[in-house]
Amino acid sequence: MIDVNRQKFRMLSAAGQFDLSDPAGGAEWSETRRVLRLKSTRTLEDLPQDRARARTLSDQLPVTLDEYGTWARVDETEPVILGGGVFPAPVEIARLDAGERVLDMAMNPEGMLYVIGQDAGGVSTIYLVNLRGSKEDGKTAYRNDEETSEATNVVKARVPAGENQPDRIVALAGGGALLLDREHKIFWQIVGKPYRRQPTAMYPPRTPRPCADGPRPQELIDRPDLILPDGFQAVDMASNHLGQIAVLLFPDEDDKPAAVMLIAGKEMSAPVFLDKAQAPFSIGWIKDTEWALLFEDKKEAFGYAVPFLAQTPGNPLAVTGRRYPLNRGRGDDQKNGRFCNALSQPVYYPSLDRQGNFLIRPLYALSFPSYAKQAEVSAAALIDSGAPNTVWHRLFLEACLPKGTGVIVSLWAGEDRDALADDPQQCAEHHFGAVEAKPGVPRGVWINDTSEVPFFPGLLDGSPRVGISGVFGVLVQRAGYMIRTVKGRYLRIKVTLLGAGQATPEIAALRIYYPRFSYLDRYLPELYRETDVREKTDKTGAAGGSDFLQRFLCLFESVLTPMEDRVAASYMLTNPRSAPRDALDWLGQWIGLSGDTDLSEGQKRLYIRHATELYRKRGTLNGLKLTLDLMTDSMVSRGDIVLLEDFRLRRTFATILGADFSTKNDLLLMADIPNANSYVGETLFLGEEEKKEFLALYARDFPLNTDEEEAVAAFYVRLSNRLTVLVHRDTGDDTLKLIRRVVQMETPAHIEYRVLTVSKPLIIGMYALLGVDTYMRSEPERRLARLGHSYVGRYDFIRKLPVLDERLEP
Repeated sequence: MIDVNRQKFRMLSAAGQFDLSDPAGGAEWSETRRVLRLKSTRTLEDLPQDRARARTLSDQLPVTLDEYGTWARVDETEPVILGGGVFPAPVEIARLDAGERVLDMAMNPEGMLYVIGQDAGGVSTIYLVNLRGSKEDGKTAYRNDEETSEATNVVKARVPAGENQPDRIVALAGGGALLLDREHKIFWQIVGKPYRRQPTAMYPPRTPRPCADGPRPQELIDRPDLILPDGFQAVDMASNHLGQIAVLLFPDEDDKPAAVMLIAGKEMSAPVFLDKAQAPFSIGWIKDTEWALLFEDKKEAFGYAVPFLAQTPGNPLAVTGRRYPLNRGRGDDQKNGRFCNALSQPVYYPSLDRQGNFLIRPLYALSFPSYAKQAEVSAAALIDSGAPNTVWHRLFLEACLPKGTGVIVSLWAGEDRDALADDPQQCAEHHFGAVEAKPGVPRGVWINDTSEVPFFPGLLDGSPRVGISGVFGVLVQRAGYMIRTVKGRYLRIKVTLLGAGQATPEIAALRIYYPRFSYLDRYLPELYRETDVREKTDKTGAAGGSDFLQRFLCLFESVLTPMEDRVAASYMLTNPRSAPRDALDWLGQWIGLSGDTDLSEGQKRLYIRHATELYRKRGTLNGLKLTLDLMTDSMVSRGDIVLLEDFRLRRTFATILGADFSTKNDLLLMADIPNANSYVGETLFLGEEEKKEFLALYARDFPLNTDEEEAVAAFYVRLSNRLTVLVHRDTGDDTLKLIRRVVQMETPAHIEYRVLTVSKPLIIGMYALLGVDTYMRSEPERRLARLGHSYVGRYDFIRKLPVLDERLEP
């Protein structure tokens, strides 16, 4: 990019632009925050290396827990699932078949306890235990199960005998569970709902139904879209309430550390290697992107911030600075137990109390992070200006400098790239933040903007904070020399990060501008310029008059250049992609977008970008759909808003005698309906009103009298020039008001419209229950009922929370 003074800049803002090859260095590039920062001082020494032993520990008896904090574990003497946490002595939850052993189990938010048992022949059985009700009235349902329809809260889903047998399971935040055969790298998923019976609506025999009422029973389906990468073996799995699943992997190469791969819905990340983690045996979620690992005989868990990356990073991720101590309790019975398999936050681990009774403890951080005090990082390559005797102008940092932290940027310039040695005499230091002051050394100042580049939002997260985060700028100069310009075609950069122990500076970008735009050289007579440049260049001492004047004039240039840049880049204010947030309302007024629409910044940018297309389609149904999509974050595309021209309802009244009237790919009915044939006396009954509509459809084939012609005309008039906009009832009031304003604004004057919120089943045409048992998007979350907000039985429910220890029930 070139500014208004024809100055260019070079920027360092990626991991590959810094030399981080030294593993002993104190700096790192954070992939999650996209910043250069100090490393944690955590040392990983004497970690276990025996992966065979780690696999053995990962096969220990599992523990899971519920929302109350009560737990379920396996009896060590017989295949019985025990529940506890209320009283010292546990109670029996379920009993497996004789000869089976428990491989894994998990409790999901819907009250289902999933247990994987395996017999002596290696055949797995999945036990589905419904804990929503008591043992007497709890029910569950599994497709193709062998159970009768009698009430039961335990169903056995047998996996067909063969080489693929699941041995790991994790609960999913949205319901169901994900299973894994670690040996053959095969995934399955349990889908459906745990309830067998619920009240159903009654419909006339002639009403076609796109699908059965009520939630479908649970079933085990294949997940061929989830594939573990070649060259890795799965060890353990864990999930969190954000919908992510972490798979702990061991690479086939012994010299590589363990890795973690994340799964979110149908997306999978690349494996992310973890520094020094050769043989962990269990994984659990801590917070955000941080996951904890357990190692044999270690008295603490180790946290790693694992981002969702599309490609495997070149360097392993370092351990975070926080310490997570483990309290296993009395004795060594629970010394190397696995993390509890649950969606809890934080993760829990098994332990013992003072009396030796089993309990679970949460994993908490012991103290604040600990970072290195100092680190030096050089730019990976020299910067070549392309012109000899280049005078380097200004240096800008997009950085976060917490209290007590600072940054020193050192520069070396010259004409010979091989001669740019680390000579402190030729070094030009520039200080930012809490750096000890040195006489004459330039210090960067905080600028109240996200970036010096006009209308650029910056690379740092969050808003600028005075003196702490944002953009910092300084004029490039050498302290202590008579001529203080930094001159040379090639430039070498070294960054020194100074920390405060519990905090670290973070640099998102470093930009340096060149060549210098000098008011003295450009606008003043030659008599003000330096005449003895060669003699004074490398001489120390007080700055010469000409050099001082040049730097003094740069004070005015530092104010005027940004103003001129903004004027020159003012065209960007009319581009919705680059216009600052504060300018969007002004820009929207150009196209009639009111400033009181309560749109988000992204929605406003989308609307303004598509203004031309909107005006071309204005007054049409597609134009209204596009406008609503842009204003409501794609609610039409997701199926939250359905636009129906009433005349299309003639399709649902169509009745062809004796003909095949199956429906395929009908957007109104949303399903294939093969049973809509009409037969006089069986499924077709013509009364007076039905006769009029029938004649309207087939007027060309039947002679009509005057009254019938009027009835036909009235039928068409009743359905013409009418629009119905159906909105799901879970849409917020503000969004609903916005939808009404958009429909009013975009609907032609001759069209009669209505916006309906649907509190009962959304009926389109022939009773397709969109929003109840048929969805054009993912099913809305079932929540606990709220006073003044909920309709019982419709999305929100009054229900008892599942509990593993039934003695906690009222």
